[in-house]
Amino acid sequence: MNWQTKVPIPQYPFSLSRSDRVFTMGSCFAQHMADRLLHYKFSCASNFYGTLFHPIPLLQNLTDALKQADIDEALFVERDEAVFHYSCHSSVYAGSKNDLKKKLLDLQSSVASELKKSKLIILTFGTAFLYQLLSEKPVANCHKQPTDSFNKELSSPEEIQNVFRSFYTELKKLNPKVQILLTVSPVRHIRDGVHENNLSKSALLLACDAIQNTFEDLHYFPAYEIVMDELRDYRFYEKDRVHPNVEALGYVWDKFAEAILTKDSLSLNRDLDKLFLSINHKAFIETSIAHKRFLQKTMASALALNEKVNLKEEIKELKKRLQ
Repeated sequence: MNWQTKVPIPQYPFSLSRSDRVFTMGSCFAQHMADRLLHYKFSCASNFYGTLFHPIPLLQNLTDALKQADIDEALFVERDEAVFHYSCHSSVYAGSKNDLKKKLLDLQSSVASELKKSKLIILTFGTAFLYQLLSEKPVANCHKQPTDSFNKELSSPEEIQNVFRSFYTELKKLNPKVQILLTVSPVRHIRDGVHENNLSKSALLLACDAIQNTFEDLHYFPAYEIVMDELRDYRFYEKDRVHPNVEALGYVWDKFAEAILTKDSLSLNRDLDKLFLSINHKAFIETSIAHKRFLQKTMASALALNEKVNLKEEIKELKKRLQ
């Protein structure tokens, strides 16, 4: 008996190997996928501006980086003896406005460089509810400022599509061969309300569909649908019943890997899984001869795999244990 509704995964016209560069940006789900890629020793850069949930400030940041635009002076804000910028997450801050401005300019250069050399860009949208200053400038993070400093509106698919078009135009000038993969985060924003969250996700899904149908090198990965339909059970969520747990994230990663990674990359992932399992093994008696032999065998595997991927840190740790 089948207890699941399977979500069909598209066949993508590209595949990823470890020689390819990946850039991810967006919600915390984008960071989870980046962490998985890095875990398996792929070349990946992610979330330079911190976690960003709404596609409009996210895409504006990327467009500004590509244009090397001036930093918007009207978006600096001070709080708790630190300076923040409304275009970024609160993890991006400095002790003074000048220091933060320099940091943001450096970030723009780094982002532009990554976008130029990436084969695949993964963008994850979290919410369609946009906060704007009273001046109508959109913000990525409210930085704990009073709620009456902002207006909150549900962005339409058309508004998101228009901002994406501007980003896409600039990106293709710099990297005409890059592929873009859109996803909608499976994390529910129920602080806005359950019904409101559904409206928000619907706007994001409609925006992604419109964008995908407009550009040939735009693709959609159904992360949201996989969690909502294949994992329809709260046992796949953290205690807050909002964030997918480790098991759910692993399930989505497996679907992503099967669809997008090359066969050689998948095979190497399985070898790395075995190695990491051995490295994380806790010995009953660490000084025993049997454990030393186990470590030596693990070291041999690490040295062999080091011919294919960089395992310097793992080898260093194993050497330390063998001393």
